[in-house]
Amino acid sequence: MKVARKSRLYGSIMLFILLAKVTIVSRPLTLYVPDSLHEVGKAVARQNGLVLTSVSAAADFYLTLEDGIKIGEEPLVLYANDKNESMTVPYLEKSPLYRSIPVNGCLPHESEYPNKRDINLAKREVSLFEKIWQGSRTLQVDKAYRHISFELKPTVVALTGDIMLGRRVGEKILDKGPEYPFTKVYQNLQKADISFANLEAPTCVTGEFINLFRAHPSVIDGLKISGIDVVSLANNHILDYHQEGMFETWEHLNKAGILQIGTGMNLTEATKGVVFDVNGIRIGFLAYTETWFLYSRKGIKWVADEYPGVAPINKDLIISDVKRLKKDDVDIVIVSLHWGIEYSQTTTKEEEGLAKAIINAGGDVVFGHHPHVIKPWGFYKEKPVFYSVGNFIFDTLKPPLTEKGLLVELVYLDGLRDVYVTITRLEDCQVQLTKLPPPKPNAIIN
Repeated sequence: MKVARKSRLYGSIMLFILLAKVTIVSRPLTLYVPDSLHEVGKAVARQNGLVLTSVSAAADFYLTLEDGIKIGEEPLVLYANDKNESMTVPYLEKSPLYRSIPVNGCLPHESEYPNKRDINLAKREVSLFEKIWQGSRTLQVDKAYRHISFELKPTVVALTGDIMLGRRVGEKILDKGPEYPFTKVYQNLQKADISFANLEAPTCVTGEFINLFRAHPSVIDGLKISGIDVVSLANNHILDYHQEGMFETWEHLNKAGILQIGTGMNLTEATKGVVFDVNGIRIGFLAYTETWFLYSRKGIKWVADEYPGVAPINKDLIISDVKRLKKDDVDIVIVSLHWGIEYSQTTTKEEEGLAKAIINAGGDVVFGHHPHVIKPWGFYKEKPVFYSVGNFIFDTLKPPLTEKGLLVELVYLDGLRDVYVTITRLEDCQVQLTKLPPPKPNAIIN
């Protein structure tokens, strides 16, 4: 009996030891990160499948700025705070409320940026007994140590306002070529990972005249050359040549590889939006237009329902769509709104309320256009809200205010890092960047 009990005891002990060793071998590799490297640590762990631990004595690896091996670099960013004092912080710790300052003509998300700090990885020292106890896990740690890396992959999104390529702009294109309106800015749009615009006229040769604008289909070559990836058609001119003109516009955009949002064969299609997968993040776009200013010389239905049309601005509808994209694991949701009173530079309480509701629902950017002039912009919960960015490409309307617009470039790197706003100017139907001081957010929206 005693022998049997001892055998069972020894068997239980051996089974416990075996299970303990299996547990040690199978548990994920862990990383300890000091407070000074917290943001970098999250990125390193995510990129390499490591689990963060707050217990340094139990970690397999730890991050450091001194010993160990170099696994990557992080930019050290220069910016001016609210008191106009120069500050330097690691890029992943900088708030988007402050704009990074170029160094030697380079911005921190660009590979040539000179000010960087080395990020190093070290293995925790383990005793001989622990190595024996861990068994093959020691080999796993050694192998991982040689392959763990840290790479920052910024994603740049360029946003522009109204583009109307008909009337006098169309005449210039016919004379000088489809790239003419974009010649002085296309490099900025091409460098961005995603470029967006509001296309303010149908591109067609068919359709019944209803209202005002139409551009020849050949102008879409200019959009393609400039690097435009997606356009909103949710505006008050896409049906200027009835549904046939809109259908033909879809066809030409599709052939050029340019996506459209804000219109569809029904409301579901018009509000579906698009999602891009870039550098490991998912960026979605939605587009809507106010309907009170929709005008036609003939009575037609503009708003999509069980028939083709535009996506209308409706608070409940937009919030539902934003939540739908977030539920589908879309990281960044950009909402385009064609709204406001033409030539008015002030915002309304209704506009401010809708912008806040969109951000509260999970939206990340509110991007407005239609008034043809620049309106104030700001942040709400560290998310940018642009009420109107003015004209990007248009013929003469009511100068000088309508000759200026904004080119917005958003830099995402483990969240929003920078918002670059450049004033553009129209000259002879051609947009160009200016060196005017960029408009600062007029206020943090409360």
